[in-house]
Parts: sequence; structure tokens; C-alpha cells
Amino acid sequence: MSASSHDRPRYATATRVDVTECRTDRIVDRSRDNRVRGSEVHLERRGGRTFLVTTPTA
Repeated sequence: MSASSHDRPRYATATRVDVTECRTDRIVDRSRDNRVRGSEVHLERRGGRTFLVTTPTA
């Protein structure tokens, strides 16, 4: 029997992390922590809040 583990989660849908209160020099670290293999990461503003959004690519 073999087992494998992934060091990063895999998501089928976009994920959104609130980074409104995050210091600007820490956003890169948050981006790296929430990066999913084969995904695009960008910032999004909604209702006065800032979100780090990870969107899976095909």
C-alpha cells in the first residue's frame, strides 16, 4: 500500500482570504501560503474590504 500527501491543498473553486487588516509587506507571504498549484492569485476589493483570491486555472 502506498500513501501520498500533498504539501498544499487543491481547490476546485476560487478561494478568498480577507487581507484587509494584513500589513502590505505580509501580503506576499499570504499569497505564497494560499497559492494552489496551477492557479492565479490576485487582490480584489469588495465593499471596503480587500481579499486575496486564488482562482484555479484549467
